[in-house]
Amino acid sequence: MKLSKRLDCIAAMIKKQASSDDQLADIGTDHGYLPCFLVKQNIVCTAYACDVAEGPLNSSKETIQMLQLQDQVIPLLGDGLTPIIDKPVTMVSISGMGGFLMVDILKAHLDKLNQVHTLILQANICEYAVREYLCSNGWKIIDEAIVKDLHHLYEVIVFKRTDKHIEYTMLDYRYGPILRKDQPLLFKQKWQREVKIKKQILDSIKDQTHPKFQETKSDILEIEAILNDH
Repeated sequence: MKLSKRLDCIAAMIKKQASSDDQLADIGTDHGYLPCFLVKQNIVCTAYACDVAEGPLNSSKETIQMLQLQDQVIPLLGDGLTPIIDKPVTMVSISGMGGFLMVDILKAHLDKLNQVHTLILQANICEYAVREYLCSNGWKIIDEAIVKDLHHLYEVIVFKRTDKHIEYTMLDYRYGPILRKDQPLLFKQKWQREVKIKKQILDSIKDQTHPKFQETKSDILEIEAILNDH
């Protein structure tokens, strides 16, 4: 089966961290393509395809049946992490939603999933919120990637549990410590596009003493400094 570029990038990030006995839960699974692919490729031994809505879950059931993976990919209906609280899950993937919704899902039940050692997360917006929450609550960033799918750019972030205190900065949360260091081409494109948008906003603000003007100007200078630092 062929995945979209976004899901393919997520799968590749999971493959780098997974062993054949890992059990993964995909939250907000939609059609169940990702968990089915991971099991089919023997990247994980078992996967849970979880969704809060019956429509997407029924779609995932069809995918599971079509690929004859009923014994290894289990569809579960429920909100966020609730369906897997009593399951032996070791990895969790969440993708295709906003960063603050993702944080709400993690806040609700992540502390009950003690066997989970790796999170693979792709927020559509507000990635900084996900980084800040997890890095302040016993997790560290071990890998990051950025991928272009159609006209959108997506960041994929991998977190591992840690007992050590790691000092992250606001720049790390906003731009990603690994992406900011490596600055792949798509990272540069994303933030160059952001500068262009912010300059248009700046041009539309007539009062240069307005707080929004100063805030936007400050953002532009920060992004340009990040890009020029590489």
